[in-house]
Amino acid sequence: MDGTARRRLGWLLVILATIGRGEAAPRDRIVSPRATMRGAGVRLSRISSERELTAVATRGPEVLARLTGSERRALGEGYCRFEVDRPVVVDVAAPADAPPFWLADRGFVATGLSLTNDDATWRIYRRTFDRGPVGLGVNGLDLGPTAHYAVFVRSLANSGTAPTRDRGAPIVRLAESCRPDWRTMIARPGVSAAFDAYRPFAEIPAELLGAILLQPSHAARHSTRLATGRVWKTHVVSSPTPDQVAIAFGADAGRELVFTWRTSDDVVASAVRIAPAADSESRAPDPRMIRVMTGDSSVVEVANVLNDPVIRRHRVAVSGLAPGRSYVYSLGDGTDGGWTDWRTIRTAPGSDRVVRFLYLGDAQTGLEGWGRLLAAAARPPRAVDFLILAGDLVDRGNERTNWDHFFLRAAGVFDRLPLMPCVGNHEYLDVGPRLYRANFALPPDGPPGIDAGLVYSFEAGDAFFAVLDSTLAVWDPVMARRQAEWLDRALDHTRARWKIAVFHHPVYPSHPWRDMPALREHWVPVFDRHHVDLVLQGHDHSYQRTHPLHNHRRASDPAEGTIYLIAVSGDKYVEGVERDVVAKAISRVSTYQTIEIDPRSRRLTYEAREADGRLVDAFTIRK
Repeated sequence: MDGTARRRLGWLLVILATIGRGEAAPRDRIVSPRATMRGAGVRLSRISSERELTAVATRGPEVLARLTGSERRALGEGYCRFEVDRPVVVDVAAPADAPPFWLADRGFVATGLSLTNDDATWRIYRRTFDRGPVGLGVNGLDLGPTAHYAVFVRSLANSGTAPTRDRGAPIVRLAESCRPDWRTMIARPGVSAAFDAYRPFAEIPAELLGAILLQPSHAARHSTRLATGRVWKTHVVSSPTPDQVAIAFGADAGRELVFTWRTSDDVVASAVRIAPAADSESRAPDPRMIRVMTGDSSVVEVANVLNDPVIRRHRVAVSGLAPGRSYVYSLGDGTDGGWTDWRTIRTAPGSDRVVRFLYLGDAQTGLEGWGRLLAAAARPPRAVDFLILAGDLVDRGNERTNWDHFFLRAAGVFDRLPLMPCVGNHEYLDVGPRLYRANFALPPDGPPGIDAGLVYSFEAGDAFFAVLDSTLAVWDPVMARRQAEWLDRALDHTRARWKIAVFHHPVYPSHPWRDMPALREHWVPVFDRHHVDLVLQGHDHSYQRTHPLHNHRRASDPAEGTIYLIAVSGDKYVEGVERDVVAKAISRVSTYQTIEIDPRSRRLTYEAREADGRLVDAFTIRK
């Protein structure tokens, strides 16, 4: 018997040994690996500490040892799923130093064949499958794999030679859920190991040439880790009951409110009951006056929050309201038993009415104390129409536990006071303002090329408000210029007497080493041209008020210039320095600011106070 005959006999024995073993689970029993890992994380979070799970998540064998039998099976067959129209030989090429755990579970046998590319040396494992569904497992459970395994599929009848399409190559149909991370093509010399990165194999064994190659996404090679970094557990787990309410003005602040809230993932429907309030109490209204409005919801997934990795944010816009009118509302899923208690909210006042609002700088850290300050700021007897937050609402903008703590401390305020925030640099940390955008539904009237809700405007009373994204502007002069052009047009069109801009980074910082010259270059000329009255900012973790400024110089009075304010409401402080443009500066103090605009007297009244009510700064502008 010659060498070729011996090799063919060897492969025949491999095929006979593996045929029919480890069949894929029926399609209706397949659980996705992502859902499996979420469920495993929730289960493990009940019995292990955050520190222990953070260490376990970096070591695949330790994760595997903690999985149940059903979890292990789901991860071994529910990841790469496809159907074939005939019996096939499936060859899995995996990096030699990180073979997937499920190869042995599923009956794959090492062939002795190998591949090489710049990433790794690859070993080839083989088994056969009958016609029908085929399910393969995850690439790994930690950061160990340098590359993603690839799959070669050949007709069983042609397994001794290189099959081609016209010689009976199988038809391979990828499952819909797998298509984003997999592509199919014919295996030819020089083919890449991944479709989204050119990583060609140096040489392909002759018997695999012409096979159907399932190319994975190189970017997905670590997609099934238990956690991507530090493990967190939230103390505020989602439930079917709505919480974490945030209400914003819509396109017309006097006539539209947009409600957002959180539930657990199993509550899909979104509905708001709303009716005019009979008095200031949050009492059930006349049933004849109740409207029910529906909206949409979206899933928000943060894998590192192991005990509550998936929540749902709901959004309902309610229009047809009256300016300056109080309403009672209730949130739910539209079913009889799925409503919250009645609460009160008010639309923005019309242009002929007094408007009073709160402005707070960075919360970021010390959220428990910040919550007390917020509650003091919003406490009656003086009614407040809405709240402005000048960015850095939380410290780590893409760690959901930060947001859970933020909303927990704002409960009782956010559900009765419209919130108009701006995005700060801490909301951008790691992956951009993903969770910020998930938590808030803000007016979408910003400039093209910038995500909706990061730059927007609204009018309340006789005042125009423009909310800008200074993080984008600091990073990219094009974005600074684009926002300046948008603001210039918006200010041209408003008829409001008072004009206020809100963004995070200061134009005239309290610390020279935190200077942002792009803001002065692109935005100050617009403020000067349109006589913007106030610019509300954060970022510098101190309190500062400038003299009225025009063209970077001190103006004779507020009617001739713009006052730039910096404030902090959390407990992170930085010492300021004296500057010529500064009229008032205080370090190491958390404040809230109340701003009232009276159209009858044409007067703006400003007060800055500490949580105990002590006045630390005040001024009045008359027009």
